[in-house]
Amino acid sequence: MKRSSDLDLFKTMLVVGMVLIHVFQLLGRSMPDWVVRVEEGINLITFSGFLLAMGIGVGMGSERERGLWERLRPVGLLLLAAWISAFAFALLVDRTPLTWALALDVLSFRRLFGWSEFLASFFMLYLLLALFRPLILRMALDPLSFGLAVALSFASTWITLDLWLPASATLLSTTLFASFPLLPYLPWFLVGIRLWRSGGKLSWLHWALAVLCSGFLALQIHQTGALPGRFPPTVLWVIGPALALALYWALARLLAAHVPNVLLLPGRHVLSYLLVSNLLIFSARRIWGRPLTAVETWLGSTLGVLVVIGVGWWLLERWRGETKFRAASVAASTH
Repeated sequence: MKRSSDLDLFKTMLVVGMVLIHVFQLLGRSMPDWVVRVEEGINLITFSGFLLAMGIGVGMGSERERGLWERLRPVGLLLLAAWISAFAFALLVDRTPLTWALALDVLSFRRLFGWSEFLASFFMLYLLLALFRPLILRMALDPLSFGLAVALSFASTWITLDLWLPASATLLSTTLFASFPLLPYLPWFLVGIRLWRSGGKLSWLHWALAVLCSGFLALQIHQTGALPGRFPPTVLWVIGPALALALYWALARLLAAHVPNVLLLPGRHVLSYLLVSNLLIFSARRIWGRPLTAVETWLGSTLGVLVVIGVGWWLLERWRGETKFRAASVAASTH
């Protein structure tokens, strides 16, 4: 469906940007200064963009009552992905010995590990959705509830919780390690739900607010020469990518119908791209350190990671299609 391809292209752009920057951050060194500027821009956009995309996806969903397994399956997959990525980072990149203390940190989310924190937050978001989906939808769609939720989210950027409590950093900011707490970023998820329920088209009011929010960020950069705080996130960091995300979404809606289906694979299989790309990059870091010193090798390595995962999914989807076709043929021949 067109609505699906719009969202798939939007998510594809986010996935490609994320893999591009992860390759640079973990494997690159001595790159030109403009690469660092690209890194900062993609860092600003990516997590907020994924929450916006998740909100749009929830907005697309039907209102029917979902069974327990249907609600918990994505939660379980995200939990497993977050655990695998965290263990991989600790063992391959940090080279931390596998101990009971490490296992407890990983399994309880008492500590979040590099380049895997966002997966833990996605798990928590989907767990909350599985438990409180009707309430979250009402929070997004009722104007008063939406306004109060946004105000609470922005107020939460002033709160940090440094108590090493299990999973607390998936919800509230901490200064103990890098994290992507849901509460400060929650407005993007709610905006995604509202955007799709209002038709998915950006109105003049959306554009005006996006320009205003990103304008505050531009003023901050002009005055200080630096981006606002990211770990923990400040209000300016959260609202700053508004114009870029509006442009991403408008571009996705404009181009999705003309993009070959195979190029939308990252958007259709976001979780596997996030996890498998991490595992490939972490393994390369363990084996070669940081070997990438030229822009060409950085871009080529990123393309290689995306192609490897994409070929795997292309083959799997083709096999699934042939299996379904054979099953349908057998069923038809028996009648």
